[in-house]
Amino acid sequence: MAASRTLKGWLGRLPGTIAKPGWDATAPAARARRPLALLRAGLVAGAAGIAAMAAAPLTGALVTAPAWAQAPAASAAYTARDVPIEATADNPAQAREQAVAAGQVSAFQHMLRGITDPADHGRLPQPPADQVRRMVETYSLSDERTTDTRYSARITVRYDGAAVRDLLQRQGIGHAANVSQPVVVVPVYQDGPNAAPVLWEDTNPWLTAWRTRDAGETVLMPMEVPTGDLRDVTSITAEEALAADSTALGRLLDRYGRDQALVTHAVRTGPDTVRVTISYGSPRAIARTAGTTVERLDGESDADFLARAARSVADRMDSDWRRATTVTGGTAREVTALASLSGFGDWVAIRRALDTAPLVRSYKVQAMTRDRAQLTLTVLGDAARVEAALAPHAISVSESGGYWILSRAPAPSASPAGGFQDPAQPGGPAAAQPDPWAQGGTSGGGSVQQ
Repeated sequence: MAASRTLKGWLGRLPGTIAKPGWDATAPAARARRPLALLRAGLVAGAAGIAAMAAAPLTGALVTAPAWAQAPAASAAYTARDVPIEATADNPAQAREQAVAAGQVSAFQHMLRGITDPADHGRLPQPPADQVRRMVETYSLSDERTTDTRYSARITVRYDGAAVRDLLQRQGIGHAANVSQPVVVVPVYQDGPNAAPVLWEDTNPWLTAWRTRDAGETVLMPMEVPTGDLRDVTSITAEEALAADSTALGRLLDRYGRDQALVTHAVRTGPDTVRVTISYGSPRAIARTAGTTVERLDGESDADFLARAARSVADRMDSDWRRATTVTGGTAREVTALASLSGFGDWVAIRRALDTAPLVRSYKVQAMTRDRAQLTLTVLGDAARVEAALAPHAISVSESGGYWILSRAPAPSASPAGGFQDPAQPGGPAAAQPDPWAQGGTSGGGSVQQ
């Protein structure tokens, strides 16, 4: 009986119905990651419950969990960031007013292009300026500069998600209602196929290309480039990054408070060509995808060449996320899911993944035993699409007997021997996987075909 009370006490800390903002495309897709200190506190608080679960009799009896609702947060998907604005007028005040008014309209189109498929850009709605201004929830200005007659700045605008959704649905245009959690970029460079890989060294132009990239270019997958200071240097080496060393990647991600890494590996294959491959995911489930070869444009400097290659990777990740999370206003449905649990850490990981999973409107904890949780998920997609979003969190989704089965990948016992082999090479572990750049293959004329 005491064990049962302890278990119920632990379950009291767990969510019941989690009303996730964003299922109706009005609120953010992703919540800010809780501070590590808060997570550690939760782990300590849950230790007694885990012990009780382990001591519980093997009856398979389910314990229901109380409800707990999550407060919505600000929408990130419906925000246009750092859009340049400028205007000229008789005085600075008038110029500022005109620039902000025009900027809210141009930022609206920037936001629409970011969350919709490029194939739909030719038919995006263009509402009048007064209608756009009514959809503005908040805006902020940065880099403001004025003269006697001119004003310039960068504007960040958050729009009403419900109004944006309705506008796009009337046009029959699907859109991504969720943004990814920020990922940490790890840019490894080789000056030739047989050259030693470099990461934090000053001789890494690939790192420079990522640092100088305009972060506002990717709307749906925010990317963070490490500073490269001593703590970064001691966290992970180039060789460890290429080997997908889970311990080293975990150290780097812990430092930046993130869950996912994007290892970008650029190899100079000729004076005017570079081959780029990427690995993306969490330390538990990071996988190499096939890459592409980028060619230098006529008259293009080395720095501009690598900067364009970095943009191609970022654009592709943004595009892949958009395709995986696009909703077209379909009807939500409820499914019953069983989550396999080997401990409190598994539950924390599954909860975090569901909190940020595209197409998951909400979830409700129905019951728990010591090794599983039964949930009701309200979703706007099938199991395959939801799994695509959960995969970077090392959570798999399968279907069995009318249930969805959620499980967390086991922690790797050691780094893969020899690391990842370039998918372009025979026998590479990713050789059978589809090339995310396959629509264009090897780029021609110096540009990556999207």
